[in-house]
Amino acid sequence: MQKSFQHFSVLVVLLALIFNMNIMAQKTQHSIGLDPNAVSNGKLNLHNPPIEGLTTGYGADGIGNQWYSVDIPGGALTLVGPTGGTLHQGGDFDGTGTFYAVRSTNTLMTVNVATGAETVLGTITGVTAGQTITSLAWNASNSTMYLGSTNITTSELYTINLGTRVATLVGTVTNSAGLIAVAINCDGAAYGVDIVGDQLLSINTSTGAGTVLGPLGFDANFAQDADFDYATNTLYLAAYNNTAGAGELRTANLTSGTTTLVLSWGAVEITSFGIDGQCGPPCPIGQPGNPSPADGTVDVGINPGNATWTNASGITSIDVYFGVFPNLSLVYSGAPVTTLAIPGPLNYFTTYGWRVVGKNDTCNVSGPTWKFRTVQDPNLFCWEDDFTAGTGNWTITNDGGTCVFEIHQASEYTLPVTAQGNVLAADVDACGSGTTLLSTATINTVFDFSNYLTAYIEFDNDWQAIDADDFAYVEVSTDGTIWTAVRTFDVTDVRNTHEFVDITSIAALQPTVHVRIRTVQPGWDWWWAVDNFKVCASDIVPVELTSFSAAVNVNNINLNWSTATETNNSGFQVERSNGSAYETVGFVAGHGTTTELQHYSFVDQNVASGNYTYRLKQVDFNGTFEYSNTIEVEVIGVKEFALGQNYPNPFNPSTTINFSLAVDSKVSLKIFDVLGQEVATLINGQMSAGSQKVSFNASSLNSGVYFYRIDADGVDGQKFSSVKKMILTK
Repeated sequence: MQKSFQHFSVLVVLLALIFNMNIMAQKTQHSIGLDPNAVSNGKLNLHNPPIEGLTTGYGADGIGNQWYSVDIPGGALTLVGPTGGTLHQGGDFDGTGTFYAVRSTNTLMTVNVATGAETVLGTITGVTAGQTITSLAWNASNSTMYLGSTNITTSELYTINLGTRVATLVGTVTNSAGLIAVAINCDGAAYGVDIVGDQLLSINTSTGAGTVLGPLGFDANFAQDADFDYATNTLYLAAYNNTAGAGELRTANLTSGTTTLVLSWGAVEITSFGIDGQCGPPCPIGQPGNPSPADGTVDVGINPGNATWTNASGITSIDVYFGVFPNLSLVYSGAPVTTLAIPGPLNYFTTYGWRVVGKNDTCNVSGPTWKFRTVQDPNLFCWEDDFTAGTGNWTITNDGGTCVFEIHQASEYTLPVTAQGNVLAADVDACGSGTTLLSTATINTVFDFSNYLTAYIEFDNDWQAIDADDFAYVEVSTDGTIWTAVRTFDVTDVRNTHEFVDITSIAALQPTVHVRIRTVQPGWDWWWAVDNFKVCASDIVPVELTSFSAAVNVNNINLNWSTATETNNSGFQVERSNGSAYETVGFVAGHGTTTELQHYSFVDQNVASGNYTYRLKQVDFNGTFEYSNTIEVEVIGVKEFALGQNYPNPFNPSTTINFSLAVDSKVSLKIFDVLGQEVATLINGQMSAGSQKVSFNASSLNSGVYFYRIDADGVDGQKFSSVKKMILTK
């Protein structure tokens, strides 16, 4: 009963607020600033993926302080980057393609349309006291920038010298109490938007006189702007519809003044707006093509080498922009090359963009922005759901209430700007009067974090409770039965947050990790909405080398090492140096991923006398590697003459004979039968000191006993002779 009465009281209050808001809307004062009731949440404004158009506009959102590109004619917005944080009061491109804008108070600046970065030029002088600048408009027919202003009673038109920033009055714009935007087409015909009369005017650029063309067809209020698409002579309004409480792109009929809605931008209020274009015949330059990496490529290495493309004909120079998308910076300007080194190493799992602008002496054409994404950090694992595909990655249960977790829209809630489109919400308010919501949503994937030292969860969040009975939980389990709450929401509202929850103490090094969210709303309460839900693990268990040693056996080096743990270990490349560059002398395969003790060995054979340094190059399956510490050995070498027993013995038909020379010697090694007759000569010539071996193939001989004899005459005068027996068995 108490909860029902509380909800009834809340409903009465809401109805009263709605009634008062309707009255206030009818009494809204005309304003050239921002809508005070607008809140930036990025739900209706951003269209992803953006539509590639032939023409692009640009503008500043005064509510969210973001710089956007605008597809013309479709109107889709693409976020470019942040603005300087101060309200723009109109803007436009000049004849060179530079975007000029005005910000409070009377400050002229340029904007890098590729990044949103602003460069302040200085203060504008000459504007009548009490007038506020609301618009800039370039007149291509006389290469002049015009400036509009108003005080919501009278409006004025100026020209402005962009170099000196001095404004010169043209005249009062008649029939316009609130001139909010000015746009001029290629013929020099000027048009203005009046937010007091909600009408479109034509403006005489010599006198400022305004002629009403007709009503706009919507309640225009607050800061907005306009510009022409020169290619089609279409007037576009970056409008703000007071009735809808939303930014909009509209086109205007130049005869009747009536506007047509192209696209609603929601809580995006564009206050400076210009369309990038040129008057006159189309630029004869085509667009670049054949990009490599190709547009949309994923899993590109962090050292990708060169970017390549083909330029269009007719260009004399190019500009190349590159950076983390969408914030591109100029990295090259000059001769029309077709390849450029991509500066590495890049960041892991990051989307990069690049764009080529072709130029000639009179115009330029920008190619599309090509994008690629780098590989995931091998030391980082992330599972993420933005709910674009619905609830397919989750198992949702009803724990005794009326409603459960469902897909809702981000625009219904107060969430960070990163939340877009579908979200997962337990919304008992939307479920209806008298309902309850007790529900659990469990991620279907069971995570194996046995090789990770750190684990965490993060998500966009809007939790609004109504009383102390309302709770929401993020829970983790390592067996699917016993759950631990790692984040709890209670009666205190937690809204518009990006939550980060460290679950290392529970989940790190665990082979089975379960994650779920659960809510208890036992009455007709409010909601819990989440988006961009991530479960991540990092700091992968390394290949931990516990020992590395070497032992010399005459001219052989026995290397031994052990590991306590291994992750993604392809193997060990054995490298040796005698004081110069390291050379690879062998490779020993690893054990992939293991937490058990592993032992390895390698023999570097027949190493000449001298001092050597050895190291191990541990290589992962993805190509990354790490070097071990080094160890030093000294090979003293053979100090005496010797003849070893052949092996194998008996043999059929081949065997190996080993011998050593104390010094460089002239050597004869021959085979004899039991009668003393020579049947083969294996060596007859000069040989170096050290351990030696030779193979003997007796396939042409009969079975029996044979003898092999070595005779060596050392360079120092030493002589050595020795005979041993071998048995051939066929």
